Amino acid sequence: MLRLRPRPAPCYLIWAVCTLAVVHRAHATLPLVVAANRDEFFARPATPPAVLEDAPRIVAGRDLLGGGSWLGATGRGFFVGLTNQRSAAGSPSGARSRGHVVLDALRAGSVAATDALLAALDPTEYGGFNLLYGDAHALHVAYARPDASTVEIAPLPPGVHVLANDRLGSASMPKALRAAARIEGWLERPWPALRDALAELLADDSIPPLEAVPAPPPDAPFDRAFAQRLQALCVRTPSYGTRCADLLAIDAGGVRAHLHAEGPPGDVPFEDVSALYR
Repeated sequence: MLRLRPRPAPCYLIWAVCTLAVVHRAHATLPLVVAANRDEFFARPATPPAVLEDAPRIVAGRDLLGGGSWLGATGRGFFVGLTNQRSAAGSPSGARSRGHVVLDALRAGSVAATDALLAALDPTEYGGFNLLYGDAHALHVAYARPDASTVEIAPLPPGVHVLANDRLGSASMPKALRAAARIEGWLERPWPALRDALAELLADDSIPPLEAVPAPPPDAPFDRAFAQRLQALCVRTPSYGTRCADLLAIDAGGVRAHLHAEGPPGDVPFEDVSALYR
């Protein structure tokens, strides 16, 4: 059995896990489609999507340890998703919860307002993270690193973008590159067929060949074989893995569909939570 190497104290460390895929202005009828897996330690408590605030209406899951979220949207169709930047060292001592950045961005309610929010954020106060945020008109990515003085923000062109726990397009994240290549072939499908294909993608627990997986750094708390497990789209290990999954369809009128699986997709069915936005 593959195991994490023991640490002197519990550490909610992320190295290479979550998957956040976005189809931005590349589908015939939907300007924004999101498919996301959240991977986390099973011992870390969280709640499924719910209405967290009503002005604006914010629908998001809640991390009960840090108090923030990893993914959410507003009733007007503004989406925010976060992945932690891979790190063998974990977050700096006393770091703020990255999940609060998601909620603050959702409260800001727009791409421009979130740009301003991130421009004023001090990345040295957080563990490293990546943020995707957008609506039917625009999509931006932001990279925050504790060794940088500012958050890097970039607009994204129309197309398929898959963010894991490094920059978009990083060769160290083969799972993201595989997912993007598969989604590219589905852009002509109507929403019901695209939805089903994305759900199947998120449930894919196959692992790449060991030689295709970058070796973890020397101080990582696991070996290359464990890193291979983390490069599945749906991660399965005894203590850590895919905790939930979400599918969203957004147009200029707002969130048209939101489906949520409160467990590994494929094991747990997706349920329609779209009514939360009404």
